[in-house]
Amino acid sequence: MVVGRSFDCICIVVNKLVCWAATLFVVAALCFAFYQVGQTVGEGKAKIQVIEKEVEVIRYVEKKKADIYSQPNATRDDLLELMRGNKL
Repeated sequence: MVVGRSFDCICIVVNKLVCWAATLFVVAALCFAFYQVGQTVGEGKAKIQVIEKEVEVIRYVEKKKADIYSQPNATRDDLLELMRGNKL
């Protein structure tokens, strides 16, 4: 009986350690899973922002092209004058 009782005490300690280890493992796995989900969502939002910026740049370029095309053709003298004024 003495051997069995000391073995029971060891089993209780081991069972508690295994229970704590399993709990810590589950908590760590959940933290990792939440981190991965957050990274995935963040990448999606970043892609949306990049696409929005590209659309804004395209709109800006189109407006500038429209401004250039709407102006009358410049003559040689006009271009030389702009070059001398460091505007062209």
